[in-house]
Amino acid sequence: MTNLEVFSNAKLDVRKNVQLKDYLSLKIGGDADYFIEPSNVSEINQAIDIAKSLNLKYFVIGNGSNTLALDYGVRGLVIYLGPKFSKIELLENNIIKAESGALLKDVCMFAQSQGLSGMEPLYGIPASVGGAIYMNAGAYDGEIKDVVLSVDFIDENNQLNSLSNAESDFGYRHSYYMDKAGIVTAAYFKLQVDKAEDIQARMDDFLNRRESKQPLEWPSAGSTFKRPNFHYASALIDICGLKGYAINDIKVSEKHAGFLINVGCGTSKDFIDLVNHIHSTVYAQTGFKLDPEIQILK
Repeated sequence: MTNLEVFSNAKLDVRKNVQLKDYLSLKIGGDADYFIEPSNVSEINQAIDIAKSLNLKYFVIGNGSNTLALDYGVRGLVIYLGPKFSKIELLENNIIKAESGALLKDVCMFAQSQGLSGMEPLYGIPASVGGAIYMNAGAYDGEIKDVVLSVDFIDENNQLNSLSNAESDFGYRHSYYMDKAGIVTAAYFKLQVDKAEDIQARMDDFLNRRESKQPLEWPSAGSTFKRPNFHYASALIDICGLKGYAINDIKVSEKHAGFLINVGCGTSKDFIDLVNHIHSTVYAQTGFKLDPEIQILK
């Protein structure tokens, strides 16, 4: 019996040899051996159990906005938490529950439609809820931890659990789920009542700021480097004269030096080579070490 037949016998819709670049915002990446888009937690559990029984590595992706897949692809199973796993609902006491495949912008828009405030700084971040929780995404002095009440996740034993905000160990581009390889399945957001029109005005302001400063017209993986202590990665890259510097079709954006953009047919090797060049140049010229915040599937 083939691996694909094992998945099929479990009534899981698994595809073979799926091109990952179609699911990642950087538009780079080879094929995944096996690829599944679950619609519920049970299907995630089943997929993990089967992958373990077949000795296959498994990887989880969401909106793919902070992820790099290598040119030779993924030898194993990719679990895609996307539109089939993206329910958003209003609970009691101004709490919104969103499954991990929901786009952050859609949760922000849903909150605005309910007259609930708190998520405005997150509007425009091109992430799914799961990815945003995993790395504690943020912008404009706001982070997702600021509005999270609790998180449902699948732990390393393939069991569904829940942790509070405090237990989630949020930090700068960090969470408990990153340390423990947890798979976020849903998040609960505690918000405040406000006028819908005022919420919309703040959302529009944050989005306008993002569009004016970031190269959103090009494929990228978002901000490439974490912010070092007492400085900004983009400013350091600019100081070192690296704006516009390119390795083949991967280029340091001239609009925002913190973004590496794919201006054609860039490869993962080009991207990694440019990251390494930036790291060594900035360290040599300024003494600051820049750490990438990009997740690499390998």
